Amino acid sequence: MVAGSKQIDYTFATVGDLAVKTVTDPKTGRPVVEHMLVHDEPVKPTNRWWQSLYSRFGFNQAIFKFFPHEEVFQRISTVEPRDRLRLCIERDTESGESRLLACSNPAKPVVRHDALVEMLSRYEGQKIRYCDGVVQSTHIPRAGANSFQIGGDEFANRFVISSPIDGYGQPSIFLSLLRQICSNGAVGFAPAFRSTLALGRGEDDVMFSIIRALDGFGNDEGYAALRQRFEAAAVSWASVYEAQSLYRKLVRMLSRKQVGWDGAATAGDPGAAGLPANQSDLSLSAEVLEVGSPTIAAFHRMTGDVSQLYGLANMDALSVKRQRTLPVKARVLDLLNFASELATHHLEEQGARAAQGWLGTLISGEYDLENSVGEFGDFQDFFMDRKLNGEVAMDLQQVVV
Repeated sequence: MVAGSKQIDYTFATVGDLAVKTVTDPKTGRPVVEHMLVHDEPVKPTNRWWQSLYSRFGFNQAIFKFFPHEEVFQRISTVEPRDRLRLCIERDTESGESRLLACSNPAKPVVRHDALVEMLSRYEGQKIRYCDGVVQSTHIPRAGANSFQIGGDEFANRFVISSPIDGYGQPSIFLSLLRQICSNGAVGFAPAFRSTLALGRGEDDVMFSIIRALDGFGNDEGYAALRQRFEAAAVSWASVYEAQSLYRKLVRMLSRKQVGWDGAATAGDPGAAGLPANQSDLSLSAEVLEVGSPTIAAFHRMTGDVSQLYGLANMDALSVKRQRTLPVKARVLDLLNFASELATHHLEEQGARAAQGWLGTLISGEYDLENSVGEFGDFQDFFMDRKLNGEVAMDLQQVVV
């Protein structure tokens, strides 16, 4: 089976058949896994492989601090009568490298990539993409797909099917909203907006559950809850804590080179820029680009220079409690649109999932300054009112003390 330049294969082995090759980490002096041998083929284990192995046999990585990998594997093989595994291997046809994605119980069904992609295409799946053993696709619900307005933008209901093809986990459906002005897809990657599909047992046709969901998926209560959270985001000023949580996520993505945007996307299409819709000038000037990352520059244009606003070199100097009570110059909806814009158009797949995960976590709970726009229609009113009441001065005085 082929997913782009990736070929997905399955094989079977027992835990005792697996061999681990380690090298010494020059920094810590401890052994680290370089690759594993599966039927004498060197493959690089992924984090997903280790997580699936821990889940399969009920242990965690701490055991390798006290026992070498070979001893642990041999012990499992000795005491566990059902140690046979189905292994999923991803082979890159261009580089020739192979990765071990996950292990699973051979008695349980698995979603096969070729059959899945063919079926998703037949049901008009959009944005079908693969990464690290999981295929994701976006779909239009059969009912309730009419557009509606939130904060001046047009939105429409969508849902995303996330299907693991390596046998680890079950297919899940996540509620999603499509921001039509620039085709941003905001996905509620959180338990509150997720439905899990059962695959059956043994040789059952695993496609039946997915086809049934595609034929008649509807979750009126879930979509109403998702829409309510976005409507609340449109009338809530974002707090320093909420803005900083997204900022730290962006910095982490940049350090891992998961951001593919270099500013070129904003040159001709203002709607494609990584800025909220309420900004009049969405293109980045050469002066801004010279500052550094255009992603971070756009983020600061949206929220304002928070450090300068509150007179602190590092906002982490404030306690979490204080950060949750101080506003930035953006609404929560702006943060959501910013994250969904990056995830849809500018991030690599791993980074996109992380951004959507942040979005899903934020909308699952109550916002720090929920409905504050109703009381303070302008950020300056909110900021000056708090300043006149001495709350900001009190915050800063406590930091100095």
